[in-house]
Amino acid sequence: MDRINFNHLFYFYMVAKEGSIKSAAEKLHVSQPTISDQIRLLEDFLKSPLFERKARSLLLTREGKIAMDYAEDIFSLSNEMTSRLRNKIDLPKSSIDIGTAPYITQFFLGDLLSPIFQQDQIAIHLHESEQHILMSELETNELDIMISDKKEGITKSMQAFRISTCSSFIVTHKQNKKLAQNIPKSLNALSFINYSTPSTLKEEIAFYFSKHGLAPKLLGEFDSIDLFAHLCLKKRAFVIAPSPAKDALLKKSKDLICLGELEEIQSTLWLIMKKHYQGLGRKLLNSSS
Repeated sequence: MDRINFNHLFYFYMVAKEGSIKSAAEKLHVSQPTISDQIRLLEDFLKSPLFERKARSLLLTREGKIAMDYAEDIFSLSNEMTSRLRNKIDLPKSSIDIGTAPYITQFFLGDLLSPIFQQDQIAIHLHESEQHILMSELETNELDIMISDKKEGITKSMQAFRISTCSSFIVTHKQNKKLAQNIPKSLNALSFINYSTPSTLKEEIAFYFSKHGLAPKLLGEFDSIDLFAHLCLKKRAFVIAPSPAKDALLKKSKDLICLGELEEIQSTLWLIMKKHYQGLGRKLLNSSS
């Protein structure tokens, strides 16, 4: 059976990434004719032209784009295999490394992670950081999966799955119950607690305020369920909380109430993983389907 020559494929991959044979040759420390010959052999094997020249540019053909998609998957898996075996990572893992932003850990993750917590002898390691750092760690297999409120910036080696969408709720002290009759305008009468971490939820809240002409006094910005509950109780302030956070807040005190639901403010969570990942994180995806 004919089999593809992976040296030929790698030279093609490098030229496609670098955008020119000259640049690829310099990185690979080989001559330009050597690379040209390797690509020609690959084109002969695939019976397809992979590049076309336009002016001084080297562009992928339609077939070249298909080949590049496969090449990226192939060499991504190769790097993953090398990393895992060289670093003596046990297979299968008895733990799972999950990346997330701090505020997502606080306000969303309890119920979502319960399918994994139910697995015997499985340890969960949460890595909290900024989105671009988590993406980098996922790409280099330092993370198994990441959970985020945005999927922008994922690479071709990754997939994003929507695992949760929920509306938001106004939580405040029970003495503000009468304000429920005139939402959203009545919110201007209260102090507001916002989130400190940039997020789509924070953006949605700002858009909602602007749309409805709201300008409540900002009491502060935090990412703590305990502090939200404390300030709502002591300062009679309000917070706009996604459903899991709302439930957690109401459990803190009988003096906290839900003043109303804001269906316009939606929170979506994405589970992001490498395309070929088959570890414990798949249980989380399957339980959310």
